Amino acid sequence: MVRPLGVDARMIRHTGIGTYVRGILHEWKDLPRDAMPLLFGDPDLCKQEAAGYECRRFSPPIYSLREQMSYSSVLKQCRLWHAPHYNVPWWTVSKTALVVTIHDLIHWIFRKEFFSPLQAAYASFMLRQAVQKSNHVITVSQNTKEDLVRYFGADPQKVTVTYEAVAPQFKPLDDPRAVSELKQRLGLSGTYFLYVGSLKPHKNVLSLLRAFRKLRSARKLKAGLVLAGRKDRKYPKGYEELAELQDGEGLFHREGISDADLVTLYNGASALVHPSLYEGFGLTLLEAMACGTPVAALRVASIPEVTADAAHLMDPDDETSLSKALVRLEEDEGYRKDLAVRGLERAKYFSWKKTAEQTWQVYQQVLNSSGMS
Repeated sequence: MVRPLGVDARMIRHTGIGTYVRGILHEWKDLPRDAMPLLFGDPDLCKQEAAGYECRRFSPPIYSLREQMSYSSVLKQCRLWHAPHYNVPWWTVSKTALVVTIHDLIHWIFRKEFFSPLQAAYASFMLRQAVQKSNHVITVSQNTKEDLVRYFGADPQKVTVTYEAVAPQFKPLDDPRAVSELKQRLGLSGTYFLYVGSLKPHKNVLSLLRAFRKLRSARKLKAGLVLAGRKDRKYPKGYEELAELQDGEGLFHREGISDADLVTLYNGASALVHPSLYEGFGLTLLEAMACGTPVAALRVASIPEVTADAAHLMDPDDETSLSKALVRLEEDEGYRKDLAVRGLERAKYFSWKKTAEQTWQVYQQVLNSSGMS
């Protein structure tokens, strides 16, 4: 009996990596039953998020010693194992091929600024393991691929770029009442700029917050600011403003926004403002563009690669760039409309179908080269 392909689905409910896993699995749902990958994770969650797939229970915590001790038994069940993050096995079963997806190198890039020496050392070790142990690496941007080659000596021939995409529900809405109803439900008022994502230090939300407050104080900005995302568990010194974040003076912090409400929130925003210092891909940028929402972001990492000419890209070395962007985007309606049109067109370039097909091609390439097809 031919062993199946195995996919680590423990993070299927997560944002980011979970979105990536769900997006690919959805496109493979019509494969012949005997060709469908076997999922490893929580069978109940897999049934909800990837109906039609067989799932075997695999529950050790991510990055744990128990995870490493458990890998041997699951790898023996598969001829290929796909790790959708770099928590790869430290040792592999000889007859099991390994494909790993690396989304970003945040823990390496910002190892000195935002992470403890132990966190940095562990991330470095795991990234090296992923590069050395895997038969093939998938990255979600050319920028991440180049980072892997530059910092960890990855063989460019064994790294394939497959872009992420967004679900069909991220689109312009026809009913203008949806936005007003959501604003009332969430306690929002007036026009607003939007930030979507975690409030981790490298996301640079503190700079956005300070620029916004300064402009509002000087009465140079009328729109509010909605921060849709979770606070970090712990902040380094100097980030107390994020830890103590509260509503007031045009600022609204909201957590736990559903995907359906997020679509409406994008549609109602004057613009998505994304000041992040690094992105492996930048999924929220694509979500906003697909909704017809203008986007402003820093010209760093993968962001220009994803947005092309469809976003207002800010100079990361110009401290006034955020303020200038907010003022222009509020005052220049024609500019907002132009960015919206460009964003909608750019978003069409990305699709989960394309991502899934490219991922499947990587599987076949690895299996053929290892004689396990």
